[in-house]
Amino acid sequence: MMVNLIHLKAFYMVAKYRSFTLAARELDVSQSTLSLQVQELEKHCGFPLLIRDTKHVELTHEGKLIYHFAERISDLTDEIANTIADINNLNLGTLKIGATFLTLANLVPGIISPVKTRFPGLKIQLFSGSAKEILRKVIDFEYHIGIIGRLPYPNNVVCKQLQRLKLYFISKDKMAKKIYLRDLAKYPIILQSEGAATRDIIINEFRNRNIPLNIQIESEDATIMKSMVQQGMGGAFMPLYAIEDDLKEGKFEVTELIDSIYYYLDAIFLKERKKSNFIRIITSAVDDLKCFHSD
Repeated sequence: MMVNLIHLKAFYMVAKYRSFTLAARELDVSQSTLSLQVQELEKHCGFPLLIRDTKHVELTHEGKLIYHFAERISDLTDEIANTIADINNLNLGTLKIGATFLTLANLVPGIISPVKTRFPGLKIQLFSGSAKEILRKVIDFEYHIGIIGRLPYPNNVVCKQLQRLKLYFISKDKMAKKIYLRDLAKYPIILQSEGAATRDIIINEFRNRNIPLNIQIESEDATIMKSMVQQGMGGAFMPLYAIEDDLKEGKFEVTELIDSIYYYLDAIFLKERKKSNFIRIITSAVDDLKCFHSD
């Protein structure tokens, strides 16, 4: 026969506080009701669980064994209740997501679509910006989650790696299908603006390999960067997902680097929110996302 969870909770609280009075107060029931519930559990078990006298409540040997299970079940039921509350809040709340310009246009829709399907009442606000801007706003509790290229993170930020992405070089000039980074020495480069994670990666790669970097134009907008490449104003580094449609239309040439440059795309949130089911639901949607390109 199944154990009555209400009776089990009554026993657990009495055993925890070693008092019918304190347990009844905590559960907001009368002592007579509580006593009856414990008696019903003992009847169900077929043996006494508590030793009662006028001043003390003690556990029997069998009661100690049952208590450990009751404690675990109580913790689980509390967690279920918290999860239900979080889900209800999710349906009523507003989720704020910050993402870099490329990911907002190309990847974020694939993340939020299943979330909206599961929680149609959830309102979502999307914000774009540089990786550094989004990191700052996540830290300041302005955004629940950020999706950015990897940066150095402070200790209070949790980083969930989404993908390792290869950067390709696009230009109007016809180049070999594969080249070394040194072949781009002094080539006019159109680079992401200050605050972009990929900007720091590219600059560091050139610097570490002692290759001259000829930055001619800087922009925070990938669409503008690609348009300038198409007009022959320089070359730029882009992940494959950002240029696939352009390549099909023959807007520019793409070259793969033999000594490849990679960057990591992360979902970030504050440690204070790590145990929130709100965050778990969003990161679960991220885990299920199938449209990332990994090279």
